[in-house]
Amino acid sequence: MSQTLRFLRRFISAPQAIGSIVPSSPALVDAMLEKIVWSRVNTVAELGGGTGVITAQINGLRSQDSRFLCFENDSDMHLDLQQKFSDVILEEDAIQLKHTLERHRIPGLDCVVSGLPLLNFSSTVRRRLLSDIHESLNPGGLFVAFQYTRQLQAFLLSTYDQIERHYVWANVPPAFVFLCRK
Repeated sequence: MSQTLRFLRRFISAPQAIGSIVPSSPALVDAMLEKIVWSRVNTVAELGGGTGVITAQINGLRSQDSRFLCFENDSDMHLDLQQKFSDVILEEDAIQLKHTLERHRIPGLDCVVSGLPLLNFSSTVRRRLLSDIHESLNPGGLFVAFQYTRQLQAFLLSTYDQIERHYVWANVPPAFVFLCRK
């Protein structure tokens, strides 16, 4: 079964958790990852690995001695990611980010890349996760997220020292990419 069809089936069964009908486009993946200076990234986390389109790019761009954690809560997609990426630390629940870093003895992250549908989370869970991401980033660390609306922009502007926003038309649906530096 193709990745797109598998993704669509998962969306139909759990639209709040999946957030889109198809995986991220190559244009969206490029927009998310192109400004990251990978030679300076020793620890990276991806929140919402999905079918692995972003995971594969991160895995190819990061240095071999870096640590890469990928979170995917959907059990089928998690299993697929495990089979594809044996050198990535696979975890289930991004809400457990801080506890997971403690368990793996990772004091902080240089980069967090998120494909999570953050606006589908309750406001309490969303605030907690966004706060945990910010606290987990090392000074100068980068949080990169795509969203389909600008609703998170006010929070991001009030939290991060530098923000860039780009709009990617070549995605279904088109998406905003937020690059936030601590």
